[in-house]
Amino acid sequence: MRKIEIPNYGIITIENIIFDVNGTLQFQGKISQILIRKFKELKKIYKIYLLSADTRGNLKNIAEMLDVKYIKINPRGITEAKAKNNELIRLGKDITVAIGNGNNDALMLKNAIVGIVILGNEGASIKSIMNSDVVLPDPLNALDFLLDEKIMIATLRS
Repeated sequence: MRKIEIPNYGIITIENIIFDVNGTLQFQGKISQILIRKFKELKKIYKIYLLSADTRGNLKNIAEMLDVKYIKINPRGITEAKAKNNELIRLGKDITVAIGNGNNDALMLKNAIVGIVILGNEGASIKSIMNSDVVLPDPLNALDFLLDEKIMIATLRS
């Protein structure tokens, strides 16, 4: 957990981080070794969850590789976006950072204490970009943003 005072933004407390998987952490099923090492640092500060509909069928393997918890959404009667947002609410939207790139991430990005959209090789939906607080080029930059509170302060202050 980390409490951060951001000038003209407020004091935020971050306990959890939700990562979308496809297009956010991985591209075409691959995750870099650098990302795995940075996750070890991140886990010392925050509780981390992977949240996915598991398009590629490798959510469990990635969670095991990163040694984090995962939540597979399989919504019935609601959209994937609402299912992801429900998980954000369950974890605590006022203490959870959400990271994603697709249309199905837009609602959780909007409602999280900090929403981070990843452009990556897959790109990002305009809806997710517009609903985010921060736009970053790749997941490694997102990890650096979360690990170094001075980066977060510099980006979010006004």
